[in-house]
Amino acid sequence: MPWLFIRLKQLKWAVLFLSSVTMGFVIMSPPAEQPAISFAGQPAAIYKGNEHIALTVNVDSTSKNTSKLVNIFIDQKVTASFFVTSSWLKKHPKTAKLLVDRAFDIGVLLTDVSDDQAVEKEIAAVQKILSTYGRNSLLFIRAAEDTGELPDMPAAQGYLAVQWSVNLADQPPSELVRHVDEGDIILLNPQEDLRVTKKWLPLLLTKKKVISLSELAGGRAQVEYIP
Repeated sequence: MPWLFIRLKQLKWAVLFLSSVTMGFVIMSPPAEQPAISFAGQPAAIYKGNEHIALTVNVDSTSKNTSKLVNIFIDQKVTASFFVTSSWLKKHPKTAKLLVDRAFDIGVLLTDVSDDQAVEKEIAAVQKILSTYGRNSLLFIRAAEDTGELPDMPAAQGYLAVQWSVNLADQPPSELVRHVDEGDIILLNPQEDLRVTKKWLPLLLTKKKVISLSELAGGRAQVEYIP
């Protein structure tokens, strides 16, 4: 019996030791990577990051040559983020499927942000169409007109509003290539001649690394917002 008592006592201390070691590993384990976005109060929109750059495209029912632009990105091996409307998705199923198949970031382009119900309806419509191609989640939204006002509903449901720091419709691409800053979120000009795009895009890629909005918001780059 004394031998059995000693063995049981040793087993008890061994269990306590292993438990404390296990708890130590749990406590000392590094936290899971979190998005590098911290909001003090209700954010209006993300406008810029701190490193690398992101290319974005607004696509509505009037947009032309979107599929050709997608293929330019594919040929150049560069990523971009597309903000689309449900009406465009309905008219261009092949290009919509290509965006999903090639894993481009896709967000919702809101042409009317004056009414919460209209915003919610548009987000749901875009989500429903994209789900038929296998894209079952959305993170990003954008107002087509950057008025600085966004409804509260999308943020309350976990969507990130992303606008832009550079609009290529306001300057020639040569100016962008010369003066692009780290962290710029660039809105491409849908009216631009794609032959011009093919010329300036490789030059831009030699100066800055292009990342997706998912990378920018997922902890690989810091972002800032304008409240």
